[in-house]
Amino acid sequence: MNSHRLEISPEDLLDSKRLGRRVLAEVQRRFAAERGGLFLLNPNLRDLEVEAAAGLSAKSRKRRWVLGQGLIGWVASRGLAARADVKTMRSALGPGGSEMAAPLSDGDKLIGVLAVGTRRKNHFQEGQEKELADLARQAGEWMALAWRVAGTREEGERSAALAEVGAAVGAEETVPAILQRVARESQRMCGAQIASIFLLDPQREELRLEICLGGTRRYREQTPLPVSETALGYVVRRQRPFTLPKIEEGSLDLHTERISAEGVSSLAAVPLGDPRAGVGVLCVAAAALGRAKLASRLDQTEEELRNRERLSSLGMLAAEVAHEVRNPLAVVRMLWHSAVRGLPVSGEQAQDLERIEAKLGQMNTILDRILNLARSADPEMQDLDAAELAEEVMLLTRTKLSTARILPDLKVPSRGVARIRGDRSLLEQALLNLVLNAVEAMPGGGNLRIEVKKDPRGVMLSVQDQGPGMKKEVAERLFEPFLTRRPGGTGLGLALVRRTVEVHGGSVRVQSRPGKGTRVEIRLPRPVPV
Repeated sequence: MNSHRLEISPEDLLDSKRLGRRVLAEVQRRFAAERGGLFLLNPNLRDLEVEAAAGLSAKSRKRRWVLGQGLIGWVASRGLAARADVKTMRSALGPGGSEMAAPLSDGDKLIGVLAVGTRRKNHFQEGQEKELADLARQAGEWMALAWRVAGTREEGERSAALAEVGAAVGAEETVPAILQRVARESQRMCGAQIASIFLLDPQREELRLEICLGGTRRYREQTPLPVSETALGYVVRRQRPFTLPKIEEGSLDLHTERISAEGVSSLAAVPLGDPRAGVGVLCVAAAALGRAKLASRLDQTEEELRNRERLSSLGMLAAEVAHEVRNPLAVVRMLWHSAVRGLPVSGEQAQDLERIEAKLGQMNTILDRILNLARSADPEMQDLDAAELAEEVMLLTRTKLSTARILPDLKVPSRGVARIRGDRSLLEQALLNLVLNAVEAMPGGGNLRIEVKKDPRGVMLSVQDQGPGMKKEVAERLFEPFLTRRPGGTGLGLALVRRTVEVHGGSVRVQSRPGKGTRVEIRLPRPVPV
């Protein structure tokens, strides 16, 4: 059949839902199908939800589809177009007849599935799934463009809102009036049911609700939140944003417990104030954060989690290369001096020999600089609570774990029991590397256990996964540089973990068996009294 192009108007790009309905109507008309659906991938839950539908029951419109389930889930998990008799596969569009579906994608990134169906048997002919795949490819590109248009519009609205807030500050409005304006604009731009601002009381280590738009009287009159016991405390302490796309029953802290009672299921929080000394937190909550915002935020979170590992890996790679090159360079320089000593040379040859010697010296200087740069990141030692460190890593990776369908199990002692002395950033990165490696080892989900325990020699931190495990000979080489079993991996993440632990006077041990998962233990010495 001839290629068919979707006819999309500029107005359709201003509303992704309208665009979805337009695409679906045209595809239905093209294949003479009385029912159809455009399903979008939820990047947090890794399942499919209806964005646009025609001829579907109310129950089908509300249903969520797990990847691999029915024709829709099969197409999403395989990335291939397909057609099928409804009797042989679970239907997403209705009973009887036949269905055909194709993946929606933005480049190489799956964003959903486009499906059409009919009550007539054997309605779709061989080869039509390829035509649907072509239309779905176009639809995916249009959907991605619509989201980018929406993002640009939101960016403009944010700029206008910031300008208004700036004007309010310039006009010397009162602090409560400025905070009220910030909360109102945040609520409007995020489409949130609740926007609240908590201010820090540094003396009591509490966050007090100062501004609240939306929410019940019970939420507005809540008691102050202990900084050490909530995700909002993490935001103000670490000066980092925090997003919780779906509030899970088993992982509630005091604030998420209060906010979930308001009938919302998603929240996002950002720090307010001086980066060196947090002043407060801005929090917005909604029944569901916008898909485009959610997908963007998840991408940013994953990139943030990996960014520090990449930088550290780059530094270690440079140090390894410099070390390996400097030794043979030293041999070359010695042999050079021996070879040219006493050689009769002309004036021009003498100049060339001097240049060669100067360049060898310059190469050695460059290698020294690289090694010194790699060594310059000396740990900034301070007294730390290992339990708090583990809790912060869990907060940082909560979205990542939820996306991967991994259930975290955190077991830590009471605050102040497991004291260590070390560099917070380096130790946090080491523990983060172990958690992310555990996630990579469980592509199908599972349980992840993180434990902090005090023992007579110091403190033990462990990360245990339910992955495939490994043989003893592989486990023994796990921390060697450049050894990786993951496609695209550098093989430096775990080498950095070992180096960080050894700098702190500790040790790392791996326990693993094929089919039994892997447990990595970090042992750190007790802090020496100063």
